[in-house]
Amino acid sequence: MENELDSLENIISNDNRRSGENISMKIDNTILKVKNNYLPDTIDYAVAEMMNDYKEIMKALQSNSGNLAKAKQSIPEVKQKVDDLEHDIKNGVGERERYQEYIDFEKKKIDDIKNVLKYYVETNETFYKRYDSLHPIVSNFADSLLNAKKD
Repeated sequence: MENELDSLENIISNDNRRSGENISMKIDNTILKVKNNYLPDTIDYAVAEMMNDYKEIMKALQSNSGNLAKAKQSIPEVKQKVDDLEHDIKNGVGERERYQEYIDFEKKKIDDIKNVLKYYVETNETFYKRYDSLHPIVSNFADSLLNAKKD
């Protein structure tokens, strides 16, 4: 169990993916450009849909960051419990007939952390891909609005 927790901790500490905060800041700035420079006479549903999809990326990444925080917080707590349990078992402390129950309980916590971390990674990958495909389009649109306003 200790090895599994160390592996999960390594996944978190070696998370070299792009920062969701940086992406959120870029999205905010791009949206602000559009808001300040896009003044249509009528609603353009294609633009509205594109902007809603773009905003959804930021919301999803911000929301998902809580999953990483949960995993980061849980790992040291579970590590401590596993260490305590190992100490108890080695020294015959506590209710020996319940050791397996305690072990199973800690394994369940580790599985929960794995699932949260897996969801975090998969969700971020999905929205990073969406960002990579949509950001250039929205950014070019925002820049074209800004350039048209200057002309």
